[in-house]
Amino acid sequence: ELLDVALQEVTRLDSIVNNFLRAIRPAPPDLTDVYIQSVLGEALNFMRHEIQDRNIRVEAVLPDKLPPIHGDPNQLKQAFFNIMKNSIQSMADGGLLSIVCKRTDDFLDLRFADTGRGIASEDLGRIMEPYFTTRADGSGLGLLVVERVLRNHGAEFGIGSAPGEGTTFTIRFPLRDRRTRLLQPPETGQDTAPR
Repeated sequence: ELLDVALQEVTRLDSIVNNFLRAIRPAPPDLTDVYIQSVLGEALNFMRHEIQDRNIRVEAVLPDKLPPIHGDPNQLKQAFFNIMKNSIQSMADGGLLSIVCKRTDDFLDLRFADTGRGIASEDLGRIMEPYFTTRADGSGLGLLVVERVLRNHGAEFGIGSAPGEGTTFTIRFPLRDRRTRLLQPPETGQDTAPR
């Protein structure tokens, strides 16, 4: 029993140290074609026991034919893991984690919505500050890592929440052809003012 406790503490401390290192010294992403459903599946599989232990139901809506994004699968897996960890820990008495992914014209939209305790408005404004946490055992670095990983992937990241109503994390990844168009410089002499 004592060995189990020690192992859990070592795992927790290792997670804190790794989050700290990623937050202060993020590695540049090793970009390749990534299929979101595959990375999400790996992250969910890694958290399977914790999800079952907390009596949480996961509903995932992932279309079969999603296009790949240009990303680092390991960094994205860590980002998804951190988001889901936050959601799971907010549902102490069980609940529902809904994951929905869909394609729009130029983006791949991903949404994680939980039925947890939610975040107070005064805390929501500080949620991305380093070391800010509402949990006694939290490091305050998990979402900072998420934000930096997603920013390095050119993605938009948003959080919406209210006490007692759960929390929704939204991510919008540019599709590869869209990213290429965004990064191309305008031709010399062209009018680049928005219309």
